[in-house]
Amino acid sequence: TGARTLQRAGTHAFAVACLAEGIALRKAGIRGVILILGYTDPKEAPLLVRWRLTQAVVDVDHGRALAAQGCRLHVHLALDTGMHRLGIPVSNREEILEVFRLPALVVDGVFSHLCVSDSLEAGDISYTQEQLTQFYDTVEWLRNAGQNPGKIHVQASYGVWNLPAQPCDYARVGIALYGVRSDDMP
Repeated sequence: TGARTLQRAGTHAFAVACLAEGIALRKAGIRGVILILGYTDPKEAPLLVRWRLTQAVVDVDHGRALAAQGCRLHVHLALDTGMHRLGIPVSNREEILEVFRLPALVVDGVFSHLCVSDSLEAGDISYTQEQLTQFYDTVEWLRNAGQNPGKIHVQASYGVWNLPAQPCDYARVGIALYGVRSDDMP
């Protein structure tokens, strides 16, 4: 598989959309961090532990429900900087801190999605810069609040293509691995 090739090349962290994909990578012998970016039903928490998968916390209710399962779970917290699809809004600092303080959750990272990084239009570039500012300001606020944000990541394929290098630990490249842009797809 492509993941095995990446692992042989030195990649030690992977992202998938769902629990089934994470389990499939583990069954294929993939080691390291496997982050599930999509929603996983909290009732599936034992599978997250069994397969050593890291779950994205998509909102505070999801974090609370995951923590209530009685398992110690590794998670990355989604921060909403303007996509408005998943994550805790960066303005809601009490909910962000609440997730960090849930004793059953080990927050190993925080991330956001840049919703228009695929566009080079001036307004979209400005919006992406605003999202980056909000993200990095929130990461710094977490550190100042005594919380370790862990691994930080904000770029997906188009963020890698269209932005200068970012001071992050990961980049979530997907389609870029194939050397094509989504607008090139049939």
